[in-house]
This record gives sequence, C-alpha cells and structure tokens, in this order.
Amino acid sequence: MLYLRAVLIALLCVLSVMPVAAQEQASGLTMTLRPGYAGAYRLGEWFPITVDVANDGRDIQGVLEWSFPGWQNQPVFRRTIDLPRGSRKRVMLEAFATGFARNGTLRLIENGTVLFEQSVGVEAVEPDRFLILIVGSDPALLTSLSAMPISGVSGVTVRHISPEDLPLHALVLRGVNAIFIHDVDTAALSADQRTALRDWVYLGGQLVVGGGINGERAAAGLADLLPVEVTRTLNQGDLSPLEQFGGSEPQPSTGPLLTVLPRPGAEALPADRSLIYRRHAGNGVVIFSTFDLALLRGWASEPQLWSRVLQPIPLFVPAFEGRLNQISLMQNVLQIRSAELPPASALAAFLLAYILMVGPVNYLALRRIGRLEWAWWTIPLIVALFAGGVFVVGFVLRGGQAQLYQVSIIQGTERETRGIATAHLALFSPLRSSYALRAPAGSLLSETRSFDDFTARPLIATADDASVEVPDLLVDVASIRTLIAETTVEMPVQVESAIRLDDSDLAGEVRNVGRVAIEEAIVVHQGMFQELGDLMPGASARFDFSGSRGSFPFGVTISDDRMFNRRQILFQLFNNNLMRPSIGSPLDAQGVYLIGWSATPAVPLEMNGRSASQQGLTLFVIRLRTS
Repeated sequence: MLYLRAVLIALLCVLSVMPVAAQEQASGLTMTLRPGYAGAYRLGEWFPITVDVANDGRDIQGVLEWSFPGWQNQPVFRRTIDLPRGSRKRVMLEAFATGFARNGTLRLIENGTVLFEQSVGVEAVEPDRFLILIVGSDPALLTSLSAMPISGVSGVTVRHISPEDLPLHALVLRGVNAIFIHDVDTAALSADQRTALRDWVYLGGQLVVGGGINGERAAAGLADLLPVEVTRTLNQGDLSPLEQFGGSEPQPSTGPLLTVLPRPGAEALPADRSLIYRRHAGNGVVIFSTFDLALLRGWASEPQLWSRVLQPIPLFVPAFEGRLNQISLMQNVLQIRSAELPPASALAAFLLAYILMVGPVNYLALRRIGRLEWAWWTIPLIVALFAGGVFVVGFVLRGGQAQLYQVSIIQGTERETRGIATAHLALFSPLRSSYALRAPAGSLLSETRSFDDFTARPLIATADDASVEVPDLLVDVASIRTLIAETTVEMPVQVESAIRLDDSDLAGEVRNVGRVAIEEAIVVHQGMFQELGDLMPGASARFDFSGSRGSFPFGVTISDDRMFNRRQILFQLFNNNLMRPSIGSPLDAQGVYLIGWSATPAVPLEMNGRSASQQGLTLFVIRLRTS
C-alpha cells in the first residue's frame, strides 16, 4: 500500500507540473494576429494571416499553424519561424477555406508542444460579391461603397486595412476585386508589396489611387503603373462634371486637383475632363483620381460615381474549382496506362487459363503419368506460379519507380516578363510509400481529390523562406495523389503583336520574340478563335477574324500526345466558368488572347531531396495589347 501510494503521489506531481512547464516555455511571448482583410476572406481563395510576434523569453524554433476548428477535411497551413530572444517579427501565412468557416485558430508549436494558441473570428465573402479594400488610415473613407450598385454581383463588401497588411503575393490578393489607395506613401511599401499589386492588376484587379494634396505620395511607388504622369502642381478645380456619373451635383463642387499628364491609352472620365483617368493593364484596370478620395465623403451620389468607374472583370482562376470542390483537372486529362485497370477481356482470359490449368489440364497430365496423388503439391505450385506471374506482369506494367506529372497554366501579358503559373500535379506510386515533395519559395500548395486513394492522410505543407515542403506525402499502392502548386514565374515565352481592333473587326500579326516554341497557337476573342499553327522562335503569323474562324473551345481541333488530353484541358478550363458563374466566361470578352502549348513543365520540384523528373505540359494564356 505504501508503494502504491508513493506511485500515485509521484504521478500527481508530474501531472501538476506539466501545464506549468508549458506556461514557462511560452512566458515572454506575445503574438497579435490579423486574419484576412480586416477579418474577411473570399471563399475558396487564398487570404493572408498577418502575425506580429515579440519574444522576450528563451530562443524558440517552431512552426506557426493556422486551422479552422470544427470543420472536417479543412486544410491546415504551416510556416516555420525562428524567434531568438529579444526578436520582433511580422510573419504572413497564406490560407484558404472551402466552407463558410466563422473562426480560425493560430498555434505556435515547438517539438509537438503548443506554446501559444488563439482563436479569432473571420467572415466569409461569397464568390458572387464584390470585395473592395481601402488602404489607408481613415476607417470611415468610402464606406458608402457598400451600397454601390454593380451589375452581375449580389452585393459589395468594403474592408479597411493598413499599408503594412498588404499581402506580399498577388495570388493572396486574387479574391479582391478592387483596391483604393488613399493618403499612403506607396514608395514606403516593400518591393514585394508593390510587385504583388502590379501582378494582381495584370491578373484582373482594379487599382484606384487617390490624388489631391497627398496624391504625389500615393503615386510615388506606382508611377510606372498609373495611367498618368503625376506632377507637383495643385489647382482649384471644378468637380461638377462628376454629376454625369452620380446623377446629382457633387458636394463640394470644387476642390484641389492634382495636375497630371495622361499616358497613351488613358481614358478620361468624364470625357475631356481632368478628374478621373482609367487605363487597362493586362486583364485589370488602373484608375487615378486627380482629387482627394475623401473630398466627396458627404456626397450622397458617391456610390453611383464609383459604380460607373468600376466594373466586374472576369477572372480566370485555373485552381479555384480544385481548391473549393476538391476536383482535380488531372482526373480527365492524364492518360497513364500503368494506372488503368486491365480490360475485362484480359481478366476473363486469365481466369479461364487459371481454371483450366488448376483443373482439367492438371488432372489429365497427372492421370496420363499415373500420379494423381501429386495433385497435393501440383495445385499449390500452379497457384503460386499464377500469383507470381500476376505480380511480375503488374510490376512490368506499373514500373518500380514513382512518376510525377505536371500540367501548368501560365497567365501572362504581352511585354511583361512575369506570369502566374498554376501547376496541376499528379504523383503516381506503384507501391504504398511516402514521399517528400518540395516546391519553390512563395509557392502555394493545395490538394485536390485523388483518383482512387481516398484513405490517404490529408496534405500538410510547411513553408519557410527557402521553399514549401510536404514532408510526408503518402500514396497508396498503384494510386495517384493530386496537388496544385501556384506561384509567380518568369515568362518562358515572349511575344509581340500588332493588332487592329475596330468593333468586331479584328486583324493583326503575332511574333514569337522569345527562345521557346509555342505549339498549336490560336488567337481568341469574344468566344471565337483562329489558328496560327506552331510559332517557332523568331517566327510570326497573321490573323484576320473577318475570314474563317471557329467557336472556342468547342471548335478547336488539337493533337493529343500519349500522356495528356489537350482538348480536354481546354474544355475543362474554358467551357464554362464554374468559378464565377455570375460573370460568365473566364476570359474578358473585350480582350485578345494568344493561347499555345509547350511540352515542358513550368514549376521545378524536388522529390525526396533530389530534383524531380517530370513529364509535363504547359498551356500559355497571354493577353495581347490592343492599344
């Protein structure tokens, strides 16, 4: 009894010390987090979680983990963090939600021990709502835009964020329709933030920069993107022409206007007035107002004004359906013979041969030599031989090594050196095994539903400054795991065009000025296409839509290689826009696009610590300049 009592007392002492030890490990640690865009996030799109960390305790090397508690099958997102004593850091995680999660949890984990945990509320923004970010220090600026009428959307959501919370990656801004920048020194933004804004605009974002007294500061870091060249001159100007857009006289009717010089392609709104300028940049729009955005705060028609300036822009998001609905593009595109089941005729022939051998053939052979008693060991031998034969045939058909396949879609703009790559990945394993997969730094990894491996462990990717890694990707025997990697890349191809576009009359020439051939190129405009053929480096091709043309993508005739069904890729991406059903086609009807192929992967990957050999295909979707 005394021994048992001593053991119980020792256990109680250990249990009482354990939580205290965890508290001591976390002492001196303070963390502040701001999820999404002031708590809002777009359903199915990547959004940022900004974390400010101060460590006045011991050195910590751990992992920040974001999750959605109470939701099954929701992904978990991780980033490594190094916190020496006395350090102060701001870290951004990227996450997305496939359901209407109302709260999220952030944990700091070190060697399996949770040092910090905090839950915060978040608000989902439906795909058919228009999301606007106001970047600045005035929390009441442009709040009236929540009542802004825009055709094709169910409503408008407005959120205010500080410049420091602007994401560092264009893909994390993809769920935002428009961004207003007011009274912010954009030259003080980091280079990554400015690059993210530029890439986001070229993807289809609408950027509005305010002028007035502080307009020069607001334009400083974005000068090459704006539709105007900003000067230092301010003049008192007339705002009354804005009545054409608002329907009532502006209040006030005059104010300080920043003098600007319009650039080629800039459109004045209203026409011939120096108040608002708009210019297309890739798939997006950049807008500059010569007046201060806060000047019209008291004008009742402020929402009507901006509803005439802003507009819903179709967004081509090749990974959206995969993230939201867990549907893999590779399901109907990849043609792997080693992953296919044998035909029924082959199975029937095998079973018939087995039955004949183990039954009549074995019996007749033993009867002929008068050794029927040998059946005790000939039957097991035949079974073993057939089983071994099945294993050998399966090994030969499926191979002994894992195979990695990639279908990438690269979105770019003529004369721009950067593009956005969406790589659909498929990892086939002949045996049940785990793999370590690594993508370049800044990549965003997610998982889609596998072909037939529904029992696999959920994907957990961990990001750091050097790469994004999935350390334990389990693939079942003769199965496929499918993933998506999204990242920015240097454009592998470069083109130049000379286009004449008058109403529906489209004609011009495209030249391949890069070093990579563009296979089976076509030009697409307003749902129609014209074939150009292969564009070798230095080659050019002319097109004229007044001649023969076909319906895109249904009329496209394209050759399929033995591994990827190119026609099916076009159908799944462009047949209809499941991602934005309220807007329609994923391609802007007013845009002119060059679409072509290259039989190479776009995103380099490592598997098990070595550069992965990939069988790949890349689809280029390049918006051509029309002005």
